[in-house]
Amino acid sequence: MSGAGNRFLVTDEPGPAAVDAGLRTLASGEPAADGLLQVLAGGASSDCTMTVFNADGGRAEACGNGLRCAALFARERGLARGDELIVGTDAGPRRVTLLREDGAVLSARAEMGSARVRSETIEVHGARHEVALVDVGNPHCVLFVRALDTKLLHGLGATLQDHPAFPAGVNLELVVREPERLVVRVFERGVGETAACGTGACAAAAAAVRLHGHAVPVTVDMPGGRLTIDLDARGTLWLTGPVRFD
Repeated sequence: MSGAGNRFLVTDEPGPAAVDAGLRTLASGEPAADGLLQVLAGGASSDCTMTVFNADGGRAEACGNGLRCAALFARERGLARGDELIVGTDAGPRRVTLLREDGAVLSARAEMGSARVRSETIEVHGARHEVALVDVGNPHCVLFVRALDTKLLHGLGATLQDHPAFPAGVNLELVVREPERLVVRVFERGVGETAACGTGACAAAAAAVRLHGHAVPVTVDMPGGRLTIDLDARGTLWLTGPVRFD
């Protein structure tokens, strides 16, 4: 499945054997995907549950593009009866609304929880970077730049995984602020650069709003597509973007 170009293998088989099989498929590179979603029937408080595994086998606490994929998968597999779902995740229950055009689901709107943002200076190989550290259920390091740079993204992204400030690793976002949008590229821990990242889009948007007064809703353009992030009166982030079976 794909959420804004962020591609996933999805299984509804329970147990670790299904996860191991999925991770072996990821490692083979055929088909190419960024992670594995295990989507199972929910209980009293959710329509389904979603567990996210990165390509290196690590378990991710949150995944916005995966969340929309899991909701559509659950609806198609009969785990949910309607287009309003609650998905259980490692970051807590999340509400998702499937959005239809001419009867077909082309996008979804997902609850992403709140964001904690703080400014920080980090030093890497003698260079100091003014960044925003953002927690949206998983950790992000947001660096606002004038232009997107592949060498900086890959070099800094890889180095931060072993940085003492991030003992559990971190996702890195390079962000260019424009009047009507943010342009973002992401280096995901356990994966590398991905075409899109839902939590990364939320982290970039939260940092831009909190630190730079960017207006909401925030349009975020990534190589894989466009995501929209809104903020409700309670401070909850909502992520809207495309979703499909590949």
